[in-house]
Amino acid sequence: MVTENKLFPEGFIWSVATSAFQIEGGAREDGKGLSIWDAFTHREGNIADGSDADVACDSYHKVEEDIKMLKQLGVQQYRFSFSWTRLLPNGTPSKVNPKGVEYYKKLIDGLLEAGIEPLVTLYHWDLPLALNDRGGWLTSEVAEWFADYARFSFRTFGDKVKKWVTLNEPWTQVSCGYNGDLWVHAPGKFAEFNDWIPYLAAHNMLRAHAKAYRVYDKEFRASQGGQVGLVNIGLWYEPLNPESESDRSAAARSIQMQLGWFLNPIFHPEGDYPEAMKQRMRENSEREGRETSRLPEFTEAELEELRGSSDFLGLNYYITYLVRERTEEEYQEKGMRRRLYDAGTVESVDPKWKHFGPEYSPFRSIPWGLRRLLKWIKDEYGNPTVMITENGVPQREAESDYDQIRMEVLSEHIDAVHQAITLDGCSVIGYTVWSLMDNYEWAGGYELLFGLYAVDFEDPERKRTPRASARWYKKVVKTNSVVPILEEECMNEEI
Repeated sequence: MVTENKLFPEGFIWSVATSAFQIEGGAREDGKGLSIWDAFTHREGNIADGSDADVACDSYHKVEEDIKMLKQLGVQQYRFSFSWTRLLPNGTPSKVNPKGVEYYKKLIDGLLEAGIEPLVTLYHWDLPLALNDRGGWLTSEVAEWFADYARFSFRTFGDKVKKWVTLNEPWTQVSCGYNGDLWVHAPGKFAEFNDWIPYLAAHNMLRAHAKAYRVYDKEFRASQGGQVGLVNIGLWYEPLNPESESDRSAAARSIQMQLGWFLNPIFHPEGDYPEAMKQRMRENSEREGRETSRLPEFTEAELEELRGSSDFLGLNYYITYLVRERTEEEYQEKGMRRRLYDAGTVESVDPKWKHFGPEYSPFRSIPWGLRRLLKWIKDEYGNPTVMITENGVPQREAESDYDQIRMEVLSEHIDAVHQAITLDGCSVIGYTVWSLMDNYEWAGGYELLFGLYAVDFEDPERKRTPRASARWYKKVVKTNSVVPILEEECMNEEI
């Protein structure tokens, strides 16, 4: 447990995050179109607790309450996302929803009046259903569709929004939405095609990101002066046996085939997918009797468009694995996860690691994994500017609002960020807690609660209540430092 105060650099950004689908509700109000998640949550058996997000936190009707919580915390920034279909119901600028524009302008104006910088994510997994029905992320046209949406957003809101994220965690969406490797996410199951579909979807997401970035660069940067980045989730892979050359190789290949998959084309001076990934995918495809690799290839023009297409690197971190090489015998196992087959690895965890959340959840407190991940990014990509755009701790509904474990785990990870900055020289400019409040946690429904503020989902008013972690994080923000966790008596204090 961290107990000593450690100051962060002056100007360090403290933030919290949410996403549109997870908090807004108003799923079919005021002209909003349907997304793939609206459809997915209404299919029986897709969500752990059988719930949907039609109301969620009801943030669509509670802008003032949400801003009040942010002001209480004292954060400098709020990361949230636009609902693509609330703005463009059919996914294209041919049909604009003025009520959606009005909602986000009200939110943005309220944030700026409170002295809070908006960091807007254009896409947090809620693809318009109308575009999914035309092929979605599996058609090359999606890159232009996304560029049109980005152009509309920059033109409509860019006079006040100066920090943009194109896509949130493309790795998670392709791993869950087009593979079902961790959980099954929207748009649904593709088990019989998951040997190639995730790679095609990821390829088109990267193309879409690059096109949106170039739209801003060419059409808006000079007049608006903002920044555009991409948010990726990073898993740290530690060799099961650090003395084993094969385990070290497995760990190095794992991170290239997870985080490097999406960072290398943008941040590496040579661009393109990591060489280790391309080689591995060629070998796998040849072994399967294929004429070409399942990993698509970029054109020269696409490589050039991608290279350098991010003004900052958004990093989400939750999980570390131990990893080793997979034996030949283990390749014959049934039910093997596709990504582990392709990487040729076996993942595990140390039973001594602090586990939190439901028993089935993969979440453990491994702060040194975050530090090593930041150092790897520094060494691999020339120390780019990094913003920690998500780090959080789930709990179960029955647990107390005195959330000691959440404070402990967040404190340990904030301390790891401090070490990465002060000891390793990593260019980390900010840290974001996921999330501001309990919300709809995708396929987990309302079973995983990440909020600094509790939300009563049984209450029609969706009452918000600050947890101990909200009071603690407020002190972190105010002092710009790592601070001790709070005692239970703090629950008697006003926030």
